[in-house]
Amino acid sequence: MPTQRFKKIFRSVFTKLLVVIILAGICINLVVGGFFIHLRNQFIGPFHQNVVQYLNYLIADVGNPPNLDRAREIARESFLDVRYESPNLRWTTSDELPTEIRGRFRSLRQNPDVRYGRHRGRHIIEVTAEEGRFIFGPSRNLPVDSARHRLFVIMLLLLTLILAGAFFVIRHILRPVKWLNDGVKEVGRGNLKHRVPLKKSDELRDLAAAFNDMTDRIRDMLHTKEQLLYDVSHELRTPLTRMKVALEFLADSQAKQSLQSDIEEMEKMVSEILETARRQHKYENLKKQPTNLVDLIKQTTAAFENQPPGIEIVDLPSEIEVDIDPEQIKTVFENVLNNAIKYSQPDSAPIQISAKYEESYVVVQIRDFGMGIPAEERAHIFEPFYRVDKSRAKDTGGYGLGLSLCKTIMEAHDGKIEVQSRPQEGTTVSLFFPLI
Repeated sequence: MPTQRFKKIFRSVFTKLLVVIILAGICINLVVGGFFIHLRNQFIGPFHQNVVQYLNYLIADVGNPPNLDRAREIARESFLDVRYESPNLRWTTSDELPTEIRGRFRSLRQNPDVRYGRHRGRHIIEVTAEEGRFIFGPSRNLPVDSARHRLFVIMLLLLTLILAGAFFVIRHILRPVKWLNDGVKEVGRGNLKHRVPLKKSDELRDLAAAFNDMTDRIRDMLHTKEQLLYDVSHELRTPLTRMKVALEFLADSQAKQSLQSDIEEMEKMVSEILETARRQHKYENLKKQPTNLVDLIKQTTAAFENQPPGIEIVDLPSEIEVDIDPEQIKTVFENVLNNAIKYSQPDSAPIQISAKYEESYVVVQIRDFGMGIPAEERAHIFEPFYRVDKSRAKDTGGYGLGLSLCKTIMEAHDGKIEVQSRPQEGTTVSLFFPLI
């Protein structure tokens, strides 16, 4: 789970923008730093000349031969430690100065007798004079320039604030992308009434408006399709009734029985279509009441006891209190169990019914070990009149309205239905009921 969360963070558009901003900040600092380094290189020559001239003044001030007391006085005033070495005289104002200059020390181009470098974190300058060799280094008592440190910290804070501010501004500008993502998820769940907010005045607003217009058109097309189906089914009832009456005046024969069977099948199909259309108004005519879901499951399964491969209740608590319309939820259980039995073999393992709590839902799972559903078919099984069996044989299913009706009823109860299936391994239908 943490791995998926990290993957989601790293794939986020906002994370990528943050990385771009940070890289841009680093590049800007490198360019600005390179510019100042170039300026420093232009002024380093005159600076070195001034330093050498100052050190020559100090050497002259120490005297000839160099006087240790005067050197100590200069060290206190200028915060410079001094070491002097010659064949006849050797002294130092601080034992921390090195006796030998080793490592990456460089000579000045203008004056080869002067070398400079670093020793144990300190800047060291060596000057070779006629009197001997002088080594200069900043004293450990040199006052720390706290203002410079504060300026560095302030600069880092300002840079961080600028980057954070830029990130949040970009995030605010791209907030419609999140709204569109939420809209796509809602439409994917079948909620075509979802609207993406139109709070911006840029290209993203135009995209959101186009998305809303698209969902409106899809909703209108589906409504027109459903209304046409409902109207045709309703109109079929009258001619079917007339046909049944006319058949009563015919003599008994094989043809009459065949026609009666076909008419009964058409009546059953029309009744299912009209019932499905009636339940499409999912927030109407619900008679919700507190119900023990376990009792309802046991009442429903009682009608399937003698049908192979049988039903087994596993891992089911004694009571699950939910607020539902018992008759409609019973219809859901019956449709799902009918499918489970229909697509199982008589010698398959028994159909299993279990329940578990998941976040704000109680989930009832009905699992069969039958033929399963191919992966390419699972995305369409909730569509009206859709059947996995393309031959639409009578012995392998009804009219493809059962799962569509179940989805409508579950959404009417603010729940949902999900299906997991693998061919030749079986199918698990999960029914999500909101907790009271």
